[in-house]
Amino acid sequence: MKKIVIALGLVASILVPTHAQGAQATLVGTFTDVASSGATLPLLLSNPPTGSGYYIQECVQSTTGARPTICNNAAQLWISNSPGASFTLSSVILFKPSAVFASGSTSVDCFQSKCGAFLRFDHTKPADFSEDQFFPLSFKATSTAPALASDSIVATLNGVTLSTSIPIKLAYRTPATLAATSAAGAVLTFDSLAPECARDGLKITALKGAGLCNISISSPGTSTSGAITMQYPIELTPGVQTIPTLRINTKLATVTNFGEKLLYKSSGSCTIKKNVVIAKKGTCMIVAKAQGRSNLYLPLMVSKWFTVR
Repeated sequence: MKKIVIALGLVASILVPTHAQGAQATLVGTFTDVASSGATLPLLLSNPPTGSGYYIQECVQSTTGARPTICNNAAQLWISNSPGASFTLSSVILFKPSAVFASGSTSVDCFQSKCGAFLRFDHTKPADFSEDQFFPLSFKATSTAPALASDSIVATLNGVTLSTSIPIKLAYRTPATLAATSAAGAVLTFDSLAPECARDGLKITALKGAGLCNISISSPGTSTSGAITMQYPIELTPGVQTIPTLRINTKLATVTNFGEKLLYKSSGSCTIKKNVVIAKKGTCMIVAKAQGRSNLYLPLMVSKWFTVR
């Protein structure tokens, strides 16, 4: 594991937070004399724009002025009034930074690197840097051994890698299987943090076709790694109704996979009698339709041409 050193010495408590030009919101709290491990900082988000969402991260300050890229995933919080967020915009935010943490293959020691709380817009405004702000953290010196670097978790849903910042899409009632591994070999625990998603073991089911839910995965740590909890947002999308393939001289389905009643219309040389397509010589088309339901699944319209010789 490589190690970085960006600025020697403690982060001075007199440093002023770096604010983005024209930023509206700010974090209110104490960022000095923080315990090197196990700290919980109560923060308030002051004056956020209406309808906005934010990430609060513990990061190493970038020397180029760009957004930080070396961050503590275990401390990241999503602040939003959307379902599945860590905290709402108006609640007391419990931020848990650490003086020692791992960022991918990089080991960070905040007694040697300039660490801070980084505030930015969330995934709904990925290219908007107007709220980017860096609040320097200073940690208490301690004679005890530094905290263990956090375990790391890799998780997938239906084989697609999950992200803590960019929601994966999941359609209503689409079968989805969760898989996750701990780098330290720890036994992981799972939870669904919003009623819009149900969990049965490693099976995840979207119970709505709109909104967001969160999947939480936790590692208790090992003798060589610290505990960690990762939260993965999931964007819920409308389900897709399906029916069996339309065939002539075969009884037609009466409902879709979601139980909506099917209506059929024939044209050309076909007719529908007692829910069976009767075809004469020539060309015809059968159209099947079903209603959708708001925030659950889309309407259905399927058509198929037949040529009878």
